[in-house]
Parts: sequence; C-alpha cells; structure tokens
Amino acid sequence: MKDFAAGLFAGVISTLVSHPIDTLKVTMQYHSTHSIPGAIKSIIQLNSIQGFYRGVTPHLLTQCASQTAFYGSYASCLRMLGCNRDNRAAITLFDNFVAGSFGGFVQSFPSSVLELLKIRLQTTAHQQEANFYQVLRHVLQTEGIRGLSRGLHATIWRDTPTYGIYMMIYDPLRDYLHELLSSEFLGGFISGGTVGVISWTLACPVDICKSKQQAGYTNKNLGQCLVEIYRIENGIHAFYCGWSAIATRAFLLNAVSLLVWDHSRRWFG
Repeated sequence: MKDFAAGLFAGVISTLVSHPIDTLKVTMQYHSTHSIPGAIKSIIQLNSIQGFYRGVTPHLLTQCASQTAFYGSYASCLRMLGCNRDNRAAITLFDNFVAGSFGGFVQSFPSSVLELLKIRLQTTAHQQEANFYQVLRHVLQTEGIRGLSRGLHATIWRDTPTYGIYMMIYDPLRDYLHELLSSEFLGGFISGGTVGVISWTLACPVDICKSKQQAGYTNKNLGQCLVEIYRIENGIHAFYCGWSAIATRAFLLNAVSLLVWDHSRRWFG
C-alpha cells in the first residue's frame, strides 16, 4: 500500500514542477515546430501567460492516477516475481524490466483518458473550452464515450516498453552515481532525470502520434500516423518536434518523481 501512497504524493509534486514545460511540449508537437520561442509566443497569444498552466487540473489527475498506478503495479509485480523493493540488491535487471513494463501497461489506461483532456485544453483557446469539465462534456457530446479512448493504443505502445527500460536502468545508474558523487540525493535526482530523458526519447515517435490523435489533428491509427508524419513532415526529424521541451520536462518530472517516491515510501512504511 505504501507504494501506491508514495506514487500519489510523487504525482502531485512532479506535476507542479513540470506542467509549464509539458504545455510547451504539446504545443510544439501540435504545430510540428522545433522553435521554442515560437511555441512560447503561440501559448501566450492563445491564453496569455496563464496558458502555461492551462490543463493543469487534468495533468494533476493524470500524474496522480498514472504515478499511483505505475509505482503500485510495479511493486506488486516485483512481489509476484519473488522480489521486494526494500531489498534492491536481490532485484535483477530482468525483474525490473518486467515489473516496469507491467506498471507502464497498467498506468497507460488512466493516463490516456486524462492526457486527452489535458491536450485538448492545452491546444484550444479559453474562449472555446474554458475548463476541464467543459472539455469532458464536449468530447462526450461530439464523440461519445469512445472519444475518451482516442490515443489509447498509442499510449499503451508508448508506456509499456519504455517504463520497463526506465526501471531497468534506474537502480544501477543510481547506485553508480551515489558512489561517484557520495550523495544519495544527487545520485537519485540525476539518475531519475537521466532515465526519464532516455525513455522519453525512445517514446517520442509514438508520443507525437498520440498527441496528434488526441488533439483531433488526425483520425489515422498509430501505424498510419507514423507513416504519414515520416512522409509529409520531414522524415525522422519530424518525430522529435518538441524534443528539447520533452527532454527538459522528462528530466525534471522523473528526477522529482523517482526521488520523491523512493524517499516518501519510507514514510508510508
């Protein structure tokens, strides 16, 4: 139970730190641009300075739901594999990959629905859809309950393997940096941020398709969307629109999330 509670706490803290950069990332992906100044200008023109925290309610719900689901499912899967997070020395790389992948799969379901609402808020003007509840009502009225599952397939493909890689790398990297820097805090913070950047870089092609699907930019499935972006939007380069914002957000969000979760789970023990 402590892993679920610690995951919830980690979700709250990491959201408050990373949301403005998340808005920047979504804007860059939606407009297929690599220009950070251009994306910032677009956000301010659309919703003024508070636009950077537009969609924070569903983002907070997303992070709380996804982090609670991920860390709780990850720890539960480790126990099913005969391991325990409190005895990290006994956890193999394979155990962490399997448990991380399972946690990523479970958390992709709440994440998909809530990210859809967040992205709709981040990519529309306040005159059109003013808040989370109006967006939810609009989606249900125009697309039905199936509209809330838009982008689910892409979310599962984005999160399942990357979260396995995420947890597989984290422990050995943290131990190495802890010894190198002689600081548990710095070792945890840097390793969490680093694995976040690695996993999100791998997830970029699928994530950009998911963002376009959920923003209503395309109705094509994941495979068709990947091919379309590659052919029309400048080849492989197009899959990394907003990478600078993605990497910055990933480093901050995951450094804070893993650090808070790893430490706060001791409080709930």
